Amino acid sequence: MARWGHFFYGQAHYDEPDNPTNPTIKRTHMYDLHKVLINPFDDPHISVDHLLSFTTDHLGKMTNNNAGGFLAARITATTTALGGMNTNVVTDEDKLGLRKGSKKAKDAFRKTLPAGVAKINGALVSQFGAGAPQIDECLPGGRSVFNACKDDQVANKLQTLVDGVTKYQTQLGAPVVTAATALLSGWNAVYQPSESASSIKAAAMGGKNTARGALQLELFRNLLTIALQYPRQPEMVDVYMQQSLLEPHTKSTTTPPPAPAPTTKTAKPQAEG
Repeated sequence: MARWGHFFYGQAHYDEPDNPTNPTIKRTHMYDLHKVLINPFDDPHISVDHLLSFTTDHLGKMTNNNAGGFLAARITATTTALGGMNTNVVTDEDKLGLRKGSKKAKDAFRKTLPAGVAKINGALVSQFGAGAPQIDECLPGGRSVFNACKDDQVANKLQTLVDGVTKYQTQLGAPVVTAATALLSGWNAVYQPSESASSIKAAAMGGKNTARGALQLELFRNLLTIALQYPRQPEMVDVYMQQSLLEPHTKSTTTPPPAPAPTTKTAKPQAEG
């Protein structure tokens, strides 16, 4: 159809035909085709809780809107992935609790080390005198080293102390050796479980991340399957997926200002005549 009155270099400008071949196709625009193959569920800002809530809701929607069974395989795969994710989340939380408890026990025991070492140092000073070479042999770094050294160095320094007082057991007496040995044994008892709990927690975290990746992939496959079933019908995504469940819901913490108090006009006194 010619659009009369609009010319370009002396020629009429023509629109598209009045009767397009398929009038039901909605106009759109070209976008980067690579985006079609990007998994939106891999967004790291989606929390685990939101991902689980979304998947649970999504499974229910797929089950209730499965005309012809086109989602049967997808429902099975997603259910399996969700079960694996839930199992790994529970395992990760269990290991996190174990790690926190072990770390607290280790930190609490380390706080007692300076006082215990101070008592043994006192026995050394009493027997050999301040600044004696025997003290340097037992505590080459002094007492303060037990406040500053890293956890993985504590056992070695305590072992040096035990070796030293054991060498001079005759002068110091068995109780001093026993006290030093107790410090080393007590430290090993809390340090090793703490280190093991950390590695176990790291392994549990790795398992959870793997399970999460598997679930995110199944959700993406579900989205692609729905797209194949309903081409050019983006509104159908809402039938199967509630995207808002993946987004954080934050409430405003700002308090609205109070409404201004109504102003009252006062009558001006009239001047006397």
